[in-house]
Amino acid sequence: MIDANSKTNSFLEAIEKYAEEQRNEMKAEIEAFREEQLTRANEEGTAAAFALIQRKKAKYKTALAKENSLKETAVKRELFEKRNRMVETVFEEAEKKLKEFTKSKNYEAYIENSAKLISEYIGGKKAVVYISEKDKRLLPSIKKYFNDCETVVDDSIKLGGIRCFCEELSIMADETLDSKFEIRKMDFVEHSGFTIE
Repeated sequence: MIDANSKTNSFLEAIEKYAEEQRNEMKAEIEAFREEQLTRANEEGTAAAFALIQRKKAKYKTALAKENSLKETAVKRELFEKRNRMVETVFEEAEKKLKEFTKSKNYEAYIENSAKLISEYIGGKKAVVYISEKDKRLLPSIKKYFNDCETVVDDSIKLGGIRCFCEELSIMADETLDSKFEIRKMDFVEHSGFTIE
């Protein structure tokens, strides 16, 4: 009977050993599965956190860019207004000086010279000469340079000078202080270095 007990014990020990091996194998599989799941969850969590950080970073960059753009626009507008005030101040002073010039003897010489240049340019052809109301007193000085001309008082000529149209040549010659003043003003704004970018 000892032999049967011994065989039974050996059999039971073999079963227990096999069960222990199966349990250890299952534990190892469960531990490997748990580690794999933890690693995957960690990686997914890291990826989700990175994506969230990237979205927040992009949102912050967009908000910051918008804020900077608004500030830059406000600064440009302020600079533009300052530049315009400076230009206006400079040209208001220049306009005063031009008005003073139109009251001088030098202005009469300027008008005569303008009439002479225009008459040479149109070659003695018939013309319409435009002048300001205040320059009507200078008509004799102007007309002596034109063989055949009609004179018209032009309210758009504020500062002075003359403008002439020759229909035969389809030429408009402008020697008004007004047009020269505007040209100088545009040149000044363009070339003064006051550009705002």
